[in-house]
Amino acid sequence: MLAMFAGVLPVLSLHSRMAGLEAVGTTRFHRGRALRLTTLWATSMAVFLGVCAVSVEGRVLEVMAGALPGWTGLGLLSGRLFGWRQGWILPSLVLLLVGYWGVRDGTGNYPWWDFTRSPVVEHPMSLGISLGLLAVGVVAYWLTPWRLRSLLRRL
Repeated sequence: MLAMFAGVLPVLSLHSRMAGLEAVGTTRFHRGRALRLTTLWATSMAVFLGVCAVSVEGRVLEVMAGALPGWTGLGLLSGRLFGWRQGWILPSLVLLLVGYWGVRDGTGNYPWWDFTRSPVVEHPMSLGISLGLLAVGVVAYWLTPWRLRSLLRRL
């Protein structure tokens, strides 16, 4: 659960009272904003994993590091769909669903799709799911309203 906060906090920084003006900003503005988001995300990951490395065993740290991209991707998707201030909605919903259905099976292992608890060594697919969620989130971040309209016109 703590990894979710570290992954979503940089996304919440995208909220602004001037969102209407920022939406029509130049390419230079949007590149700067993307650079700021990337820097905040990398800093958040480094600080979070650095603090956790002091008190958490290696296996748990591996799971947290593997889940961070997925939480960020869900936050970006949620922010694009519901507004940047509500970038926490989809990650929280997924956390509730995974907490309910992501229980251990009879062998003591978590399901293969549970990117929040599956170590990469046991389930490499969990890292793939996490990186896939990050890719979906980045595409959602990139698809601004005018890019979406332009893309729909071309199709």
